Amino acid sequence: MTLAVHTFNDAQNSQQLPVLFCVHGWASNSQVFAPLAETLKEYFHVVAVDLPGYGQSPYQAGDYDLPVLVEKLLAAAPAKAIWLGWSLGGMLAVQAAAQSALKQSDQIQQVITLCSNALFLADKKWKQGVPAPLYNGLLESVDDVRTTLRRFAALTVVGEQQNMLQTLKWLQKNTQAPAPNAEVLKASLTLLANIDNRAILKTLPQPCLHVLATDDAIVPHGVSPLYNDLNPKHLVSFVPNGSHASLVSQPQSVANGILAFIHGGAASGLMS
Repeated sequence: MTLAVHTFNDAQNSQQLPVLFCVHGWASNSQVFAPLAETLKEYFHVVAVDLPGYGQSPYQAGDYDLPVLVEKLLAAAPAKAIWLGWSLGGMLAVQAAAQSALKQSDQIQQVITLCSNALFLADKKWKQGVPAPLYNGLLESVDDVRTTLRRFAALTVVGEQQNMLQTLKWLQKNTQAPAPNAEVLKASLTLLANIDNRAILKTLPQPCLHVLATDDAIVPHGVSPLYNDLNPKHLVSFVPNGSHASLVSQPQSVANGILAFIHGGAASGLMS
């Protein structure tokens, strides 16, 4: 079964713009990119995919086997696109870019991860990750879908300096309907904990930017030097005073980092 792909800016001239292919994170859907797509509509043809069991994409057992999911994403994505992945989506974008490079394909031109880690769960060698108790608490609660979605959405806005409640309400309204079922939540959360991109990032050939938020309660900005150690050619930028949901609460700041990476000073209208 194919994944649902949504286009945000369907103006006639948008087809001539570079394609930005967006992959969302856990307990969300493609609509989480709507505020950012609006901000970037003059610069990119923005499309986003719903992961299996989220949004409008169907789900069947085995969809969250990593090689299967990566192939589904590559099949759904436009040719020669820039990939932007938020949280789990960023980890999947890195996996897809590595697979694309292995095939000597130019399907993925550049990779941008947003509030995304190389290893989700903290361990002795990678301490800038989510503590095991927090992860286990989420995993144990997935049968109560409504509570899990509300709890995780609240966690994504921790660190917001303003409009925390407004952002939370927006997320609940726009990214949790239709709600995924417990099986989808568990399968995708298990995958999130099992992906380890550290070795891949060391040799990933595509240009890559890691956008981190300074007050993210899920992916700490302290992962920055670890990213630099993995691959000095990759770049890191920051969303000041941003939470994990900064793509919703501060789309302009996120857009600034993306445009600086892709276009440099050419996009002076958004560079500040």
